[in-house]
Amino acid sequence: MTETAQPKRGGKAFHSILEPHFDFIHQQRQRRKTWKEIAKSLLTEKGINVTLYAPYRFYRRKLKRAAKPNWENVENNSEAHPARPIAASSRPQSHPAPLPQPVPFKQPDISTIKKDQFT
Repeated sequence: MTETAQPKRGGKAFHSILEPHFDFIHQQRQRRKTWKEIAKSLLTEKGINVTLYAPYRFYRRKLKRAAKPNWENVENNSEAHPARPIAASSRPQSHPAPLPQPVPFKQPDISTIKKDQFT
């Protein structure tokens, strides 16, 4: 009887090899180094062989994620971030006001119109 291997789910999340070297990359960028020079210095100084695009993508992704608060990184402080905004009425409405009901059309009575005022 042969068993088939089931794929494992819920393993460890992927972590970049450049994660511990973010400060090094940041310092190099502050010194106005190009991404090609940073990739070469990672190889010579840190022993990490990457393409020239790898530090660029990693650095930009890291800065973008740092700008957005993550639920794991935010401290559990319910006073600083209330579940509902206090002044909810000051926000604009999310949907427009309903239109008024149309008035039913009434056909005018021809016998009451004075015809001499139009000539």
